[in-house]
Amino acid sequence: MLHCRSIGLLTIIGLLALTWNAGCSRPAASVSGKVTLDGAPLDDANISFVPQADTQKQAGWATISGGQYSIPESNGLGTGEFHVEIRALRPTGEKSNDPTMIPAREIIPAKYNTQTQLTAEIKAGDNVKDFELKSK
Repeated sequence: MLHCRSIGLLTIIGLLALTWNAGCSRPAASVSGKVTLDGAPLDDANISFVPQADTQKQAGWATISGGQYSIPESNGLGTGEFHVEIRALRPTGEKSNDPTMIPAREIIPAKYNTQTQLTAEIKAGDNVKDFELKSK
């Protein structure tokens, strides 16, 4: 009889743990959108969402292709305020002494990546965030 009570107690503890975990889990979020540079769709680039708050730890990133990007819920993007960084490297055509390195330059102004001024608020569910970048 003691064995059945132990199993019942373990079941109750397990259910309480599941309920507690469900209440503490982060809301699921996805984000997608368009990115243009001087009015043209950006291609062969990357977009990153970096948390602004110390309490938010889940960043997300995606490749931009044909001016479109998407970060699905399954990637675990958190919610809240994010800095947005957009980068696009292009080969310079210069020779390198290291055959594994291809000299490249950033074509996106620093105000959109290393010194980003872009922000986005991500809420639970589906989010659409478009970015119109200017090279000058």
